[in-house]
Amino acid sequence: MTSVDISPALPGSAAFTDLLAEIRAGAKDRDLNDQNPFDQVAALKRAGFGTLRLPEALGGANYSVPQLFSTIIDVARADPIVAHIFRTHFWFVEERLRTADDPVARQWLDRVAGGVIVGNAFSEKGTNAVGSLVFNTRLLPADGGGYRLTGEKFYSTGTLFADYLTVTATTDHDSVATVVVPADRTGVRIVDDWDGFGQRRTGTGTTTFTDVAVAPEEVLSDTLYDAEPVPTVQYASLQLFIHAVVAGILESVVDDGIALLRSRERSFSHAATERPTDDPLYQRQLGELASTAYVARAAVLDAAAAIGAATASQRDGVPDADLATEAQLKVAKVKVHLDDIAPIAATRLLELGGASAASRKRNLDRHWRNIRTITLHNPVGYKARVIGQNLLHGTAIPANAYF
Repeated sequence: MTSVDISPALPGSAAFTDLLAEIRAGAKDRDLNDQNPFDQVAALKRAGFGTLRLPEALGGANYSVPQLFSTIIDVARADPIVAHIFRTHFWFVEERLRTADDPVARQWLDRVAGGVIVGNAFSEKGTNAVGSLVFNTRLLPADGGGYRLTGEKFYSTGTLFADYLTVTATTDHDSVATVVVPADRTGVRIVDDWDGFGQRRTGTGTTTFTDVAVAPEEVLSDTLYDAEPVPTVQYASLQLFIHAVVAGILESVVDDGIALLRSRERSFSHAATERPTDDPLYQRQLGELASTAYVARAAVLDAAAAIGAATASQRDGVPDADLATEAQLKVAKVKVHLDDIAPIAATRLLELGGASAASRKRNLDRHWRNIRTITLHNPVGYKARVIGQNLLHGTAIPANAYF
């Protein structure tokens, strides 16, 4: 994979603000017409979005964890599809930063600094329990050295737009390995077959690997099934990312609510005012939507600060256990709350416009569809129960990526 020409545009700069405005301008119609945002993802790559967490010495902006999540919310406000595509990429970067002194990790960080984007091929369909980390995809030794990777993945968010893919696989010695391979390597096939009613163009489809060559240095980890779990905030970060996307959608709901009310030229004969923008009932409803969006951003950034504190405590790549637990619980609480209030907010947006708000051309239903699809990541009932168990009995947080 070759590097791209990076012309950094830091969040908050006029160039980045203009870029987000361009992304937002076409978001409604891309969703309406089922178009993949290839150009928008490429533009963010060129702007250095994928390098924000890298230290300045490696060509990044040295953003803190809360700064990164604030920017994710901003991108999701412009287009939640585009923001979601980068989810695994930032996980991959964070994993390499944990061991930045390792020569192999440094090589991958250098590639990220050059503009490459990493996607995922983790989950599989089938009968294995989600989170068990037992996969039908196999990584086996190859004749003459190295390995061969064979299997089929689904929910491969971002693969369609990625330069490299991270893949989980079962080995021949009772362990799970994570490998990274170029997206265009022989034997890799990416199928754009995700058919969800929301987040439709995130590349979340099937990825197959047929006897794909894997070099030893492309094996990022190889962990025995019975290995003792170590404290981590990486899974919490993956979870919080999608709720940063929800927070961005809620801010877009407010934007569209303002535009919707301002577009209305008449009200009902029994309304309090002739102009909808002067109606106290609509003003209150818009204010409630804005308050929901504000609290969502604040909650995400508070949890991001907890992840940042745990990350800063790392010794040999492992964070303080208590700080990691605190971060995980905060992220869980964010999900439980946003899963409840965000779909309601997206529904109430439509009430600002009456029947005209249901116009397919306006495509305002995309907010509810996108939120509801995102909130289906990891069952909220299990999440809420773990919070309660921890409060009552100090029960540990499940040690897998799907909590």
